[in-house]
Amino acid sequence: MNEKAKGKLKKQFLLIILFIFIIGIQLTTNTLVNHSPVWTTALLIFCFLIFCILGLLTYLDLKKQEQLITIGQIVDVRKNKNMIIVKGLGRGNSKILIKDGPILNMMQPHDLIEITRLKYTKMITKKVYKDEEIQL
Repeated sequence: MNEKAKGKLKKQFLLIILFIFIIGIQLTTNTLVNHSPVWTTALLIFCFLIFCILGLLTYLDLKKQEQLITIGQIVDVRKNKNMIIVKGLGRGNSKILIKDGPILNMMQPHDLIEITRLKYTKMITKKVYKDEEIQL
């Protein structure tokens, strides 16, 4: 997995941790201010632990996603926007941003491009054009 994909996973993990932290603060302030019965405090702590476990499981599931390699056909090359339109990556045509200028100038309609994406989030992790990896 490349650096950009790892960065997005780190962001998702930090959001999960932040969400858990906010729930923990709500729990402690609620129990300290209201002096609720013991059984409600135990129920809140149990729910908090469930949220923690589900958050970590979600993160680990996202981290170990399968990668799908698909080959698409370039439909259009828009050099002024650094973008290509590719057919065959799913429903309809997909717009893909290309940051490498020299490779973008080489691209022609009807050429094939290999795209590696994550299974569930559809995030692109790798682009290959004529055996040359394109910078993300």
